[in-house]
Amino acid sequence: MAILKRLLFGVLIFNLVGCDSNDGLPQQADPDFIPKNTTVTFNDEQSPVVVLDQAHYNFHTATGRYKPFVQVLKSDGYTLKQGKKAFTSDSLKDVDVLVIANALHKDNSRNWDGPFHSAFTQKEVDTLQLWVKQGGALLLIADHIPFPKAIEPLAQAFGFEFVNGHVQEVTYNTDNQLLKSHEITDGPVASKQISQVRTLGGDAFKAPDKAVSLLQLPQGAWALVPDKPFVINQDTKKQAIGGWSQGAVLELGKGRVAVFAEAAMFTSQVYLPTGKKMGVVSPEAEQNEQFLLNVMHWLSGTR
Repeated sequence: MAILKRLLFGVLIFNLVGCDSNDGLPQQADPDFIPKNTTVTFNDEQSPVVVLDQAHYNFHTATGRYKPFVQVLKSDGYTLKQGKKAFTSDSLKDVDVLVIANALHKDNSRNWDGPFHSAFTQKEVDTLQLWVKQGGALLLIADHIPFPKAIEPLAQAFGFEFVNGHVQEVTYNTDNQLLKSHEITDGPVASKQISQVRTLGGDAFKAPDKAVSLLQLPQGAWALVPDKPFVINQDTKKQAIGGWSQGAVLELGKGRVAVFAEAAMFTSQVYLPTGKKMGVVSPEAEQNEQFLLNVMHWLSGTR
């Protein structure tokens, strides 16, 4: 009962501060955010092109709630572009890393009560899968219900199975052994080594056998799986997710895929009525910014 109350409280808070779009509602990108990163990895001639998808009614965009995400990447020398077209071989031909953050189907952009539909056509899914196999790099982020359903066909094409529910906040570190060793977390130098990452709710997924789970949920963890986002009570379905993941990476053919089940961990947001900030500036999330850069370095082939 105590665990349920804590998770319910976290979900309710997240409903207040984490689930408004950038259209005048209280939750906005942090206007005062300044990246901590001061080391520029790429110059103009070698800068990888990162495209942030905005063609699929995305809840997080380059000029909206993922603006701090863009700022972090630009601080490292990445070239950021807004993706405003459907995924085709032509639209992806000059892209080094594609980022999809909380895409939605048009019918769910203002309706989170369901039914939930895929944000992508099957042709787009097939195109992305082939593009990765041929050397593309994809960062796929889907948060709590309804976002996992929107990317379900794409996630399944790469072998990932989402819960489509709500998961409580988790701190992953080397002490609790939930943060796993990988070249992303180990870092090339001490200043880029990651010993702790914080997620702020979100969802969970089963990763395919060939993937490496970086953020592994503890045994005994579970998710709340309501029919509608945030409609939670004592009778809400629960699903055991011990050993599942909130962040994993996969090499496929010549390409790479990184999948995460929480979006706020890679940005900085402010709830305007109170001024409360969350994301990479949250307590215990001090290394999230460097973790994001390490993930991007791995995706862009610089690790």
